[in-house]
Amino acid sequence: MPSKFRVRGIFRGLVLLIARPFARAGVRPDSITYTSLLFALIAFISLPLTQFQQLFGILVFITGLLDGVDGAVARMNDSATKAGGLTDSVIDKVAETLILACIALAYPNTAVLGLSVSMWVLLAVFGWLMTSYTRARAEGLGVSDLDIGLGGRSERLFTLVIFSLFGLVTWGLIVVAMMGVSTAAYRLFHYKRQIIDNSSTS
Repeated sequence: MPSKFRVRGIFRGLVLLIARPFARAGVRPDSITYTSLLFALIAFISLPLTQFQQLFGILVFITGLLDGVDGAVARMNDSATKAGGLTDSVIDKVAETLILACIALAYPNTAVLGLSVSMWVLLAVFGWLMTSYTRARAEGLGVSDLDIGLGGRSERLFTLVIFSLFGLVTWGLIVVAMMGVSTAAYRLFHYKRQIIDNSSTS
């Protein structure tokens, strides 16, 4: 699924609205990236302590939103760098892990569909990491059609936000775990086929 059909397209106007004053003020994209990590850390702390799922959903939404804002600021100020891209990618993974891990801490004795929440978190972390890894590895091998699959980062975070706002965070965890694993598997199949096709035509 091309990026123009992704969730981030829906919030593009909001991202730009937030990014413009930051860009005019000369705020560094890295500062916004670390701020997004701060909100993920607050989410990590707040859910086990309060089990207030709606607050958790709001914090996750802000984390994802700021991930778009830092890139927009970098483009507006023409300040995008490879070092900044590396920082953004690593911080994204740290934030995702914090967001998922705190669900296991908040519901240590809960089981859904026969599996403990901790196992669902482990499966989700695996799927989310593999989704990113398959894309990064394929990009390094020269694959150009990278933005495919229905479970991109924006979609996974937004899905978790929606379920959390309805007080169904554990079910949201299951959905995003399946989204991550299935998207990673689809990307592997798609990228491998593209590599084989490119090799046969070269």
